[in-house]
Amino acid sequence: MRKILFFIICLNSLPLLAQTTDENLKFGDDAFADGDYYSASTYYYSVLSGDTTNIELAYKYAESCRLFNDYRQAEKWYQVVYESKETEKYPLALFYLALMNKNNGEYSTAKNNFYKYYNKNKKEDSYYTQKALHEVESCDFAMKLVKDTVSVLIEHLTENVNTPYSEFGALQLGDTSLVYSALRPNSADEYQDILPNFYLSRIYSSKNTIAGWSKGREFPYIINNKESNNANITYTPIHKKIFFSRCSVDKISDMKCVIYVTEFANGKWQKPVKLDDRINAPGYTSTQPSYSKLDDGREVLYFVSNMPGGYGKYDIWFSVINKGSYNAPLNLGNNINTPGDEISPFYYKEKNTLFFSSDWYNGLGGYDIFKSKGTLNEWEIPENMGFPINTSYNDLYFSVNENDTDGYFTSNRPGSFYIKGETCCNDIWSYEWLNKKKIKKDSVKIVEVKKDTVDYEQNIKDLLPLTLYFHNDIPDPGSRDTFTRLNYKTTLAAYIEMKEIYEKEYSKGLKGTDEAKAINDIQEFFSNYVENGFEKLQKMTDWLLRDLQKGNEVKITVKGFCSPLHTTEYNTKLAKRRISSLKNYFNEYENGIFLKYLNGTSADGGKLIIHEEPVGELQSNKFVSDNPNDERNSIYSRAAALERKIQIIMYESKDSVEKKNILPEIKFVNNSYDFGTVTKGEKKVYSFVFRNTGEASLIIAGVETSCGCTVSDFPKDPILPGESQQINILFDSHDELGIKSETITVYSNAKNSKVELKMNANVVEK
Repeated sequence: MRKILFFIICLNSLPLLAQTTDENLKFGDDAFADGDYYSASTYYYSVLSGDTTNIELAYKYAESCRLFNDYRQAEKWYQVVYESKETEKYPLALFYLALMNKNNGEYSTAKNNFYKYYNKNKKEDSYYTQKALHEVESCDFAMKLVKDTVSVLIEHLTENVNTPYSEFGALQLGDTSLVYSALRPNSADEYQDILPNFYLSRIYSSKNTIAGWSKGREFPYIINNKESNNANITYTPIHKKIFFSRCSVDKISDMKCVIYVTEFANGKWQKPVKLDDRINAPGYTSTQPSYSKLDDGREVLYFVSNMPGGYGKYDIWFSVINKGSYNAPLNLGNNINTPGDEISPFYYKEKNTLFFSSDWYNGLGGYDIFKSKGTLNEWEIPENMGFPINTSYNDLYFSVNENDTDGYFTSNRPGSFYIKGETCCNDIWSYEWLNKKKIKKDSVKIVEVKKDTVDYEQNIKDLLPLTLYFHNDIPDPGSRDTFTRLNYKTTLAAYIEMKEIYEKEYSKGLKGTDEAKAINDIQEFFSNYVENGFEKLQKMTDWLLRDLQKGNEVKITVKGFCSPLHTTEYNTKLAKRRISSLKNYFNEYENGIFLKYLNGTSADGGKLIIHEEPVGELQSNKFVSDNPNDERNSIYSRAAALERKIQIIMYESKDSVEKKNILPEIKFVNNSYDFGTVTKGEKKVYSFVFRNTGEASLIIAGVETSCGCTVSDFPKDPILPGESQQINILFDSHDELGIKSETITVYSNAKNSKVELKMNANVVEK
């Protein structure tokens, strides 16, 4: 239970050394005794894999798998134990086999096994016989409930919040921030030791950006005490006081937690104070506080404890707070608490409703989320929140936002990130109610559906080139891969969160108007470039989907860029990773709605092709610093930031081009020009004249040059068939001498969509 309660799980152990069987057994037993069930399972399996007939070891392995939530392996080996000749030595093997059946969603099998266990042990008045009998009814309930889907949209929060470790207990404060708890390695090398105290739970805060939640930042050390596990935060309404729990860093199996309170004053959080012994009963655990306020102004603190006087293992209690004094805690009573565990309370005052999780009431899995109306110790019978809020896995820490009726919960359901075993670790999920009104059949009117005549292709082309920006060496710093699993939206949220850092670093050492100008440059860059680029991407994505739904085959050309801080080879791979993050954005958009178009399986015939043109540093501005020691100019300057980007430069739809067999054509009068001798510092302009010789309107999507010493001006409006236009190139020799050769690449929607032009000059001294 404590493993679930405090989420000290997923402790990743070192690879096993060449140890003897006896040594591995001892290490496994020691780890199990300490509550490090993952490490225990690793040691046990190293021996079990060489001797699968060892039933005692099979049982130990099944136990350790169950306790770190590897339900599949646990089910397999409990089955082995139960079917063996030594089954009588392990009377709980059948009970836990049934429990794992249920956790894996095998309700009919679970029911039969619970019933077998009960019939075999019904003369015993134990927790297990009570639980088995209750679970027979619960499995019947689950089989009905899972067919009645609740109208709710559930989404997994991104890598900016969730990790392969455990995240839990999320609360949204207004529209601005998300606070939550998370388990993290406490050492620089997360794999250097398997001792539990190398993993601590801490409290984090994430800011809301145009691209979603930013990367979480730790609360200050006065809250996140380095000597404790810190978690389970709750706020008073004006966010000036918080309650949270601290848990000892002793071995997990003997961990104790207590509740603290602190206030925000003089611009900072004050030193937390432990609540008195009536709340924090000595020798027991008190945790997971939830604050509420009564209509008469009194405050109430709900919390979880295994102190004496309860109905089961962990119960929910409350204490009324009068003018800062905490009354003796009272149990919520047996309408809420059971012989099992009731945990993670959240009181929603607007509806006078308590949300909590229980492993006893009729439900779908280990822990289900329930709600009950009432207050203090007067409560209605709890109601299961239904599927898919609840699943056959553990679902808990339900919360409601301050500004609406949506919110968050915690679950180890498949889809959560993990280190070992897809259900080992908890992540934060959001829920949004879909309040669709039911319409009576006889009230439905027949409405004529008009054909969609919007020119989505042209709408998108008007946005091009569409530029998206990245922080230095993002995504996956230092990687040599050409792909990433990160979504562009995730990297963008983290990037926007760094705006204040950019302002500070770029204005460092400056004073007065120079400092103000540097800060304004950064603010304008993030607003007009970074955020504006994402807003355009959102528009494009909506129009792209509609274009595909018309049955069109669409090709998008994406070009990658980098600042010159690394080798050309490295930057080319980085450019590919950046394009990969955009692909992931499309892959994951609205739960994968584009996947059928990307893999060519759409029933409407639509198809999406993303063409890559990684560039690396070859076309980066030569006046951006490539000195890694000059971070101000190589990383935090606006000039450097403008180079770290990808661009959607072309959009082609077969419906408007190939299906109609009408194509624009671009033909230049001259494809090259030589300025001859140019004096150093001199600027020259040349116009490349071209004509649209095709039968459809020509769109110039973009013009790129091979270095930063030219500036191009090209027509932005469609060029009609037969019409001529020009692309103006400014050649600036700067202070460089010798023969200079430029390549100008023109991208358009013509059949020959990429045309290269040449420009030469011999730069000499005056």
